[in-house]
Amino acid sequence: MKTLKKFLENLANQNVKLWLEGERLRCKAPEGVLTSELQTQLSNHKQEIITFLQQANLKRQFKENLIKPIERNGNPSPLSYAQQRLWFIEKMGLSSNAYNMPLTLHLVGQLDYVALQKSLNQIIARHETLRTTFSEINGTPVQVIQPSFELELPIIDLSELTPSEATTKLQQLLQQENEQRFNLEVDPPIRAQLYQLGITEHILQITLHHIASDGWSLTVLPKELSAIYTATLLEKPSPLPSLPIQYADFAVWQRNYLQGETLSTQL
Repeated sequence: MKTLKKFLENLANQNVKLWLEGERLRCKAPEGVLTSELQTQLSNHKQEIITFLQQANLKRQFKENLIKPIERNGNPSPLSYAQQRLWFIEKMGLSSNAYNMPLTLHLVGQLDYVALQKSLNQIIARHETLRTTFSEINGTPVQVIQPSFELELPIIDLSELTPSEATTKLQQLLQQENEQRFNLEVDPPIRAQLYQLGITEHILQITLHHIASDGWSLTVLPKELSAIYTATLLEKPSPLPSLPIQYADFAVWQRNYLQGETLSTQL
């Protein structure tokens, strides 16, 4: 490989251009540079050069296809294709609560309500998608990232009920909460409700809309919430690193990447 690189460097120094057209190696050189000796060397190294250029092209394409953060200039971002489909279903009134994604956490032990609420709000500040609303501009759906806000965490006390009554009432309340629709043009795609079953027993219900979350999100959120809550109790900053990209970055990348032949291939 070192020999090949030196050979290619020598060609570059003589302004010899090499590139691929499909599987074929092409060459362009100033007049008089391509001596018979140099042509023989090119012929001998032809397959190596083709392989080298193919690998270089793949590396360049990989770098070009990396998701990069977009400029946060206040302008709305496009929707991803998945979000656009869900938005269309919502606008047609076809979804009811079908795309609500409930997450129910059983909390046992002494609970610090203020720390829990702060932790939820840190999660929302961390993930732009949880504070995003949706609208249309000239018929084109867009997502609007809202500033961080304080999410309400209503608490319903069921501790005065018998265990049987509390279980029945809890199931009713969980179902009622999950049946509530999101107004995606106004509401953030997250709600939270806390139910107290006893001094050291609570149920935290977090309802997400699928336009801002998926099954993977439901596994990540409890872990992040636990980490931030523990740090908050100890009066320490969040141990979680900042996110290098957000969902809006992915949506822009997807729109730019899936075009032309790429879009046809992916579809």
